[in-house]
Amino acid sequence: MTEPILVPPGGGELVGDSPERRVEILSDELRLHATWSRFGPHREGADLHVHRRHTDLFYVLEGELALRLGAEDRSVALPAGTLARLPPLVVHGFRNSSDAEVRYLNLHAPGQAFADYLRALRDGRSFSYDQYPPPPDGGRPSTEAAIGTARLAVELPGVRIELLGEVEEIAVAETRIAPGALSPPHVHARHVESLYVLEGEVALTAAGRDLRARPGSWLQVPAGVPHSLAVDGSAAARFLDLHTPSCGFGRFLRGLSAARSDDRLAALRAAFDQAPA
Repeated sequence: MTEPILVPPGGGELVGDSPERRVEILSDELRLHATWSRFGPHREGADLHVHRRHTDLFYVLEGELALRLGAEDRSVALPAGTLARLPPLVVHGFRNSSDAEVRYLNLHAPGQAFADYLRALRDGRSFSYDQYPPPPDGGRPSTEAAIGTARLAVELPGVRIELLGEVEEIAVAETRIAPGALSPPHVHARHVESLYVLEGEVALTAAGRDLRARPGSWLQVPAGVPHSLAVDGSAAARFLDLHTPSCGFGRFLRGLSAARSDDRLAALRAAFDQAPA
């Protein structure tokens, strides 16, 4: 991947589509495989399982997803706006237990061929993937799952960033940008940045292209590609901002609130893998 990607609402690679379920692949980049899903009322999802080599995350867009945790199959309700992070070897599954439709993003970092696994299921092929039955010892404690944990919030002129979750493989933040605000051109040398637009319209300029993303759109910028973001019009924009791997994004945000000089800000950006373009 050498150019930015824009996936408009409903434009992902289709895995399955019916009145009860729709699944689209948004990203199959090595460091992040991502899907968008719609499940009808009381639709079953995945049975209890573990991943050994990657982190599994869910972000609920609409409705309420029921997360199944641990060998005891404890059910945890994830309302809209909730991020759940499942570390390797934590037993989990999911379903829609409610009377309403649920829509959510599923993120796998690193990808570990998750998208290929879905394609194989769609096409009726067998495929080996980093997913296994619950181990006899019960796996890691289900308390190690991070669900709706406290957020770090950073306020900048025209911008508010809330860190929803971070591990080495991925950082997830929710960003709100005021109308007319602009992020200066910059580049990440070692990681991929991905955005999912929740509200408003985001304008991305990268690799000589101007991409406009409305709610429900997915944007992805490869490592090494200079880019900038802007919000046009009279409404603020709100989006999920994903960094894979995280490259210390949380430390970067914490430092921003305490930065008092241009030199300090430049040092923070360099440590995070962000340089002016």
